[in-house]
Amino acid sequence: MPLRRVKQQLAMAFGLSGLVMATFFTVACAKDDTSAQTQGASKTAPAKVVLKDGPAIEFRGTLSGDVLDLAPMEDETFTPEAKHFMATGENPYRGNEEEIKKGYTIFSTACSGCHGHLAEGKLGPALADDYWTYPKNETDKGIFETIYGGAAGMMGPQQGRMTVDEILHVIAWIRHQAEENLKNGGAAPHG
Repeated sequence: MPLRRVKQQLAMAFGLSGLVMATFFTVACAKDDTSAQTQGASKTAPAKVVLKDGPAIEFRGTLSGDVLDLAPMEDETFTPEAKHFMATGENPYRGNEEEIKKGYTIFSTACSGCHGHLAEGKLGPALADDYWTYPKNETDKGIFETIYGGAAGMMGPQQGRMTVDEILHVIAWIRHQAEENLKNGGAAPHG
């Protein structure tokens, strides 16, 4: 049985304890997963994204429509990838397996309590399917605005809780998970 399936079954069987264990296995076994993948086939490196820097485009809150203040948190330094996103609205982490794994680790600790450990929905809506509560979330810029500035219900703004870079990692994992779900016709494993 593939390691991913075992991790998924553990998480489902043991709830939060399983989620913690699955997260541990994800991080601890990432090297093993990579080794197994490279033994079977040659890996293609993710396409290099030419990072652009410049003035930030305008980001607006999903509910209020007010312009969001993208000032860095205390001790936050914007990464080149975050600067690129703020200037273009393009997430440079999309499609990068290593960054997607980081995104899952962040998602599992910051988001899964409400959105489910595979973004299948729980208290909050599903995030890895083809329906969006807010249609603007179909774009990376739109979902960033929703995460950063908050949404209806219990989804408070993550501004000041997550860095811009962490949000971009989470978005990359959500997009990856949705693509895998579409390919597999249902819930895909997180990796």
